[in-house]
Amino acid sequence: MPGAAAEEGSPHTGRWTLRWTGAAHPPPLLPAQDGRAQYLEAGQGLLLGAGPGTGGSRPDAVRSLPPGSTLLLHTDGVIEIPGSDLDTGLARLRRHTLALAHEPLDTLCDHLLARTPPGGTDDVALLALRLPPPESPAGAGRGT
Repeated sequence: MPGAAAEEGSPHTGRWTLRWTGAAHPPPLLPAQDGRAQYLEAGQGLLLGAGPGTGGSRPDAVRSLPPGSTLLLHTDGVIEIPGSDLDTGLARLRRHTLALAHEPLDTLCDHLLARTPPGGTDDVALLALRLPPPESPAGAGRGT
């Protein structure tokens, strides 16, 4: 999962911003409501605390997230398929996530974990976040 992630936003406007830095983990996955999903590959760096000069700055990335977005953070063990390359595992996770993106988050995570290939030796962890839709103005849509 990313080395660090922060989210800020307003439930009143539905505008949310994600700032993250990767620490040699797979990139977060952002499935969109239009049926596409994008890996957020920017902001990748070394493991936290690894390498010379680790006390300095890290690369990070910033992305606006639309209202109702789902963000999936995951470890290597979710995408590693024994005997296959990582691109195959990333494509599999994208495909399964898109098929389940409409589900409640607990169902999404349970089904993704159940579809994790057997025989892996790495840790398996998922963190899913779904942003709320923007709040409607007070009284909007109510009859008087």
